[in-house]
Order: sequence, then C-alpha cells, then structure tokens
Amino acid sequence: MKGTMQAFRVTAPLKIEKQEVPIPQLEPHEVLIRVLATGICTTDVELYDGSMSYYRDGLSKMPLTPGHEWCGTVEELGSGVTGFDVGDLVVGDISIGCGRCKNCKKGKYHLCSNRTELGVIRYDGSMAEYLKTDGKNIYKVPAGITPEQAALVEPLATVLYAVRRTGIEPGDNVVVFGDGPIGLLNAQLAAYCGAGKVAVVARKEMHRPLIEGKWGLRLFNSKQCDVLESIKEWFGDYADVVFEDTGNPEVINTAIVMTAPGGRLCALSLTGRDTVPVKLEYITSRDITLYGTLASPNSFAPALNMMAAGKIDVESCISHRYSFEQTPEALEFARTSHGQGRIKVLIVKD
Repeated sequence: MKGTMQAFRVTAPLKIEKQEVPIPQLEPHEVLIRVLATGICTTDVELYDGSMSYYRDGLSKMPLTPGHEWCGTVEELGSGVTGFDVGDLVVGDISIGCGRCKNCKKGKYHLCSNRTELGVIRYDGSMAEYLKTDGKNIYKVPAGITPEQAALVEPLATVLYAVRRTGIEPGDNVVVFGDGPIGLLNAQLAAYCGAGKVAVVARKEMHRPLIEGKWGLRLFNSKQCDVLESIKEWFGDYADVVFEDTGNPEVINTAIVMTAPGGRLCALSLTGRDTVPVKLEYITSRDITLYGTLASPNSFAPALNMMAAGKIDVESCISHRYSFEQTPEALEFARTSHGQGRIKVLIVKD
C-alpha cells in the first residue's frame, strides 16, 4: 500500500508532533494494520516525557511513534502471511524476536537480544493511522469483544504472564500493590485463578466501589491504615503471593515484608531508577522467591479467551477516551491526572 499517513511522533521530551510519514511497506512476513484503538500505558508516558530507562540504555531513541496496546483491522498481508484475511479484527504481541537465537527457540522471544518492541524499541507503534508488525505476532479478536476492549489485551496478557510465573495456587492469599490498569487486572486475575483472598493496596479511595462493590475484593488505603497489620489481620497471616504493580521504589520493601516465609513476590513495574535498595537479608532469611517479569510472552491467546468468556472485566477499566487528533492531550492527561478517576486512557479512531 503506497502513500502517506498521519502519525504522532515524540521528537523531544514532552514534545509530540503530528507528522505526515510514509505508510509502512511490508516484508513478506509482515502485516499492515489500520489502527482503531490504542491504550496509553505508563511506558508511553515515560517515552513521551523522556524518563524511560530504555533511552538511557540505548534501546529506544527519538523520534519515535509510541503505542503498543492496540487493536485494528488487517489492511494488507505480506506474501508469506497465512491464516488471516483483509478486514480481520486483530491485536498483536509487542515483542518481536529474531526467531533464530536460543531464547527465541525456547519460546522466550521477549528475551531475544535482537528483539524489537512495537512502539518502544526500534519499531514505530500505534499512535498512527497504520502500523506494521510481524504476521506471527497477531491474533484474531473473538466475536463479542469490541476494539476498545481488545486494546486492553496487552496489559491483561502481561498480568497473565506474571500470574503464571508466580504460580498462584487455590486458596493462596494475594496482595496487589497498585490500583492502576495493571493492578486492577492483576487483582481480578488472581481471584479468577483461585486465590482465597485478594487485597488491593492503594493511596486513594476512588476505585473502592469497583474493587469491593463490583468485584468483591478488598481495598486497603495506605493513607488511612497500617496496611501490613490490617491485611495480616484479614488474612490471618502474611501473603502467599504479592504483586508490586506501582513502579514506586518506596513500595518494594513494604511488599517484601508483606510476603510470607516461602512466599512469592513479583515485580511487574519499572521504577525509572537504575538501582533500588531492597531488604535482601529479609528475602534470603525467609526463603522468599522474587520474580521479575517482562512483557507478555505466549499469553495473548489465553488472555483473549478469558475476555471472550467474560471472566475478566476490562470494560470497567476504561475510564477516558480521546480521539486520534487529541493524542497529545491524551498523553498529557495520562501524565498529569493523578486522582482524577483515571484508569485506562484510550485513543479511539472515529
């Protein structure tokens, strides 16, 4: 497909410009997608404001078209792509491995040293009219899921990968630090996987009706109670599994102390810092397993199936919608709107 398109490009910290750029041309293994919806992630905000650690590491550089949580329709297929038709509603995995290295051959393509990440590392993303991606990375969206809901498959798949790594067992008591999109999806998924009790720790009250009233979980406001003692009293013990979903470096040691001896602690969020002090002696002396998780490998298909079956409520996690032309306003709102009811901000095509 020849011609030009409109794309929003980060050209400097806190500067995003609408530019007319060529429509991506396809290699045989690639597909062209007409973007319908894009979710704004904290990663996108950090790419926008310049704080993303990948800039310091040399993995990402400006100018860049951000956006990795997306849904769209197939516009064009490379000659080597099969199993899809023009017009199919699809989503796509962010991590694109080389397919040849040891990690790729093990199915750990998100750890490929030569990988690209759509909208993040050496690959333009979905804040544009069109994007291209590898044909092996896309998935058809089941009937009954809207494009806006499908744009949340990527964060749900990220949480699913983390939950699989920690191995939540039936009856485990789980604590989730954070009530952003990742935290809210994480809490729901923990309950779905058989957790006995699920506690969400946050610094505000605005999502209590959703967490407790709609989903039947518990919210503990860290500004109103001693969360460690309050949750221990509710659980009757420390937590079997803890997820740190805030990206706040001050939270990690609270999460460590919250974890039971022999328990599991999973860090999903980046802090933006090179180093973060942790209670290593506490981890070692209590045989706690600490997991780091990156991206969402091999998790898109089951995440879509859970959404299609109505097991996870993603619709309630969509709080704000902006048009494509309002992309700069959407990013700035996502950056500055703490405490204004924000969960997931979407950019939606007319």
